[in-house]
Amino acid sequence: MAGHPLLSRQVAKATGVDGALDLDTLMHLVAAAYAEKDLDRTRADRASQLVSEELEDALAALETQNLRFKAAMDHMSQGLCLFDRKGRVAIANRRFAEIYQLQASACAPDSTLKDILLRSPVFANCETLDRRLLIEEHEELNSTAGDSIDQVWPDGRTISIVRRAVDDGGFLDTVSDITESRLASARIAHLARHDALTDLPNRVLLRERLQDAVRCAHRGESSSVLCLDLDRFKGVNDTLGHPVGDALLVAVTKRLLAVVREHDTVARLGGDEFAIILYRVSSPAEPSMLARRIIDELSRPYRINGHQIQIGASIGIEMIGPDTADPDEALRNADLALYKAKGDGRGEYKMFEPKLHAVASRRMQMENDLHEALGKGQFEVHYQPQIDVRRSKVHGFEALVRWRHPERGLVQPSEFIALSEEMGLIDILGRHVLETACKDATTWPKDINIAVNLSAIQFKTNRIVSLVDRALRVAGLEPERLELEITESVMLDNGAHVIAQLNQLKRIGVRISLDDFGTGYSSLSYIRNFPFDNIKIDKSFVQEIGVSADSLAIIRAVTGLCSSLGISTTAEGVETEDQMRILTDEKLDTVQGFLFGKAGPLSETYALFHANAGTRAA
Repeated sequence: MAGHPLLSRQVAKATGVDGALDLDTLMHLVAAAYAEKDLDRTRADRASQLVSEELEDALAALETQNLRFKAAMDHMSQGLCLFDRKGRVAIANRRFAEIYQLQASACAPDSTLKDILLRSPVFANCETLDRRLLIEEHEELNSTAGDSIDQVWPDGRTISIVRRAVDDGGFLDTVSDITESRLASARIAHLARHDALTDLPNRVLLRERLQDAVRCAHRGESSSVLCLDLDRFKGVNDTLGHPVGDALLVAVTKRLLAVVREHDTVARLGGDEFAIILYRVSSPAEPSMLARRIIDELSRPYRINGHQIQIGASIGIEMIGPDTADPDEALRNADLALYKAKGDGRGEYKMFEPKLHAVASRRMQMENDLHEALGKGQFEVHYQPQIDVRRSKVHGFEALVRWRHPERGLVQPSEFIALSEEMGLIDILGRHVLETACKDATTWPKDINIAVNLSAIQFKTNRIVSLVDRALRVAGLEPERLELEITESVMLDNGAHVIAQLNQLKRIGVRISLDDFGTGYSSLSYIRNFPFDNIKIDKSFVQEIGVSADSLAIIRAVTGLCSSLGISTTAEGVETEDQMRILTDEKLDTVQGFLFGKAGPLSETYALFHANAGTRAA
């Protein structure tokens, strides 16, 4: 017992003072000691169990974390592959294998990058050299520098590869399929330089190619640029709608591409404007011949959505040579030539001439002056007498606008009316003339009428009916004393819409006259479609009386037709007694021209009311 300290202590406690050992006490102490030992062991077992459970939980959590990490990697849109310092795969995600069109097992740990590339079917069908170059380019990326490359693979995909170093000496490859984004970027880049409707180069790309043409011209290789504008295209849009207009533009594009050479450039500048760069041109004769072919080709009839359409084209040409400064100058000069072609009657082409710059400068000055003239009240209304042939008396006056320019003096309408229409000022100018003419007419005798010209553009605003009604009411003029003159061009753009407005004007009580009759294509059809009150025979027929038998025959036919329809007739431009005598025999109703007086201010009208129509004094 000496070797067991706990038992010695328990024996000592169980021995009485007399030295006798109490066995019951000893057994109790021993039992208590064993019970304590059992309790300690139980506690130790429980502690071990808790540690074991915590360890199991930790391992489970780690496994869950690993599973989540792997799931996250496998659902990435990019391929990821981690290589160790020996260049062997440590871990790769599912997307990495998919991009290389491999099973996941092909990217198992310990595989090298070269193993993966050689196993990939992507490179199996390409040329040996291409395959080697693609693989070598991929393998030789510098991880330390964070290199990246974009490769176009044999299957057509564009793949981006980025390599970065990791701390343990290995590297991480990130692989992305960027085919869609590259295609989208290419599409956006294409749209930025091409017209969406026709897919032709737009103004941006045209300028870039003009810049190249100018550089080539400075090295001795001349080119030319043609600016083209479609004639009568706006009428197609207005009458048949924009879908038909768009289809027509596509058809025009096909014809243009069929006429030019494959290496030439056809561009759409917007609307119905096109431009053509003709490369390697030796003389102005070449673009001139092409311009004539284009005009002839585009003037052939079109069949669009069941509609027969006839348009034309006008073209301006500029040669690009060693003296051409820049693309803007070349395009500007071609545009000036185009403006000249349109001004000369359309359906023609014109070569640029330096004097056109002076014309353009005058036009710009005229535009600035027009804006000022409206604000400063520089426009005056003059009146030309109209003579009643049967009564030989003044029947009325035609209101004609004049511009009293502070420097140029009295400017005739032929110099500014068309320009004011282009600038959008004709509505304001037309209202001024109408209101002034109605007010001035109230100072004349009741049997003297006033005729006012209307522009086609005034009908497009849908305000012409209210404008006329207001002018009559404000002036206090009887509606039957007002005659509104329109030309065939008013009917061309949107005949039905114009006729509806003309009918409203007729209901107000005013008279409607068709001006410049015989100069258009469909004058007779308009007489049939609308009950005009008066027809004004164009002065070109009057001036040919005695020279051309056809002119007199046409005048006779018109007066006969109008007489049977109850329409009065007026002859314009009467300048001689002989013309007046013949027109009197043809029984026209009224005449006007220099024979009876030029247009003058209101103050000059009062002396003419009772003048005789057959004398120059009148």
